[in-house]
Amino acid sequence: MLNFILNTLIMLSLGAIIYLAARTLPRINDADGEVRPLRPHWLTAYLEKTDFWVQAHSEKILRRTKVWILKSDNWVSQKLNNFKKTEPKETITSLEEGGEKKQDQV
Repeated sequence: MLNFILNTLIMLSLGAIIYLAARTLPRINDADGEVRPLRPHWLTAYLEKTDFWVQAHSEKILRRTKVWILKSDNWVSQKLNNFKKTEPKETITSLEEGGEKKQDQV
């Protein structure tokens, strides 16, 4: 019971702190501070080129993977359809023929 009360008090105090912080946020004005324009860093251009290259190659790889997955899905579906069409008919006819031969022999 003591743990429950302590956990409840901790959560209430955390909620109170968040509430007080949320009330003070509208008072903070962003225009008061001095804003310096950021100058571009020499590394930024390389990072943008690398990002574009990675994005282009990952798109190609994902498209090729998608095509490969779709082809394999079509192959599996075709094999399953072949099993559905051939397996039951052959087993039923072979069982029926075998059963008739055994009856004729007796």
